[in-house]
Amino acid sequence: MLKYQSIAVDLRDRIARGTLKPGQQLPASASLAKQYGVALMTVRQALALLEQEGAVEARHGAGTFVVDGPRRSYKRFGKILVVEDDDALCEIVAAALREYGHKVELAFTGRDALAKLRTRDPYDAIVLDLRLPDMNGLEIVEYIKLNRPTLALIVASGYLEQEDVLRTAERWPLMMLRKPYAPTELLERLTLVLAQRRDLARA
Repeated sequence: MLKYQSIAVDLRDRIARGTLKPGQQLPASASLAKQYGVALMTVRQALALLEQEGAVEARHGAGTFVVDGPRRSYKRFGKILVVEDDDALCEIVAAALREYGHKVELAFTGRDALAKLRTRDPYDAIVLDLRLPDMNGLEIVEYIKLNRPTLALIVASGYLEQEDVLRTAERWPLMMLRKPYAPTELLERLTLVLAQRRDLARA
């Protein structure tokens, strides 16, 4: 378990025990970082995780508070579409995401991925391999940005320095993940992009 996940577990337990009560403000991030002996970014990742679950909420300019009353949902993450032509990797990644609480659908080709995206299924994020057997994954990036721009996107490739990838990244901000990667790396990035997606929806 990563450090930010351990911090999230501890804070979640404190909320469940009533040590941190509904409506109560959490200590400042800097104070939590000192308390847990970690970097400030690690605490922010933990808080983003808890906010995504519905356990806490960040109030602009006021701090982070334990969610009060019926608003507390503890919803476990989102629905993720994984697009990957490597069957073994796809199953490993899907198993890790499901174990962590995500709902997962798989697509092994670009055509299959586009067909799923065109159904307007309420995906929260897509993990996209750029090298697919039937098309360049960047074509799917183009489709997502033009037709489903609110969908959180992580692109995975062992060739992130290729010119076409860099050109696409200049047009649209992309969360990139270099292959090969560990499931924990993907989980960390998913936490961040889903938190960003939620913040944009609030704006």
